[in-house]
Amino acid sequence: ADGGTCCGSAVAAAGYVTSVHRGEAEPALCPTDPLDAQQHFVGSMLLPYAAQLEGSDERMVELPHALYNAQMELVGRILEKSAGAVAGEGRVAVLGGIQINTPPGFTDYYLP
Repeated sequence: ADGGTCCGSAVAAAGYVTSVHRGEAEPALCPTDPLDAQQHFVGSMLLPYAAQLEGSDERMVELPHALYNAQMELVGRILEKSAGAVAGEGRVAVLGGIQINTPPGFTDYYLP
């Protein structure tokens, strides 16, 4: 079944991270083409989770958790820099989770 472009991007990033972690590839430089930059950033954000992914018995189960953690770190950095500009006391609510897309006929799953 086609997992969609998000899953494809995640799997490609995981492959890149594994190659770098094993010493089979060097960390990539930021591409000059903006269309390639998004995938570069996904892979770069996932690099700190290389050992977590490599040590997992179920890498594709661990992958969305690692991506979630990487994204929450980024959201935290953004809020740290900008939440003070929010009216009042600068408080912002952030809701996050992992969306699991399933095949047709099955209910999708959301893990908060």
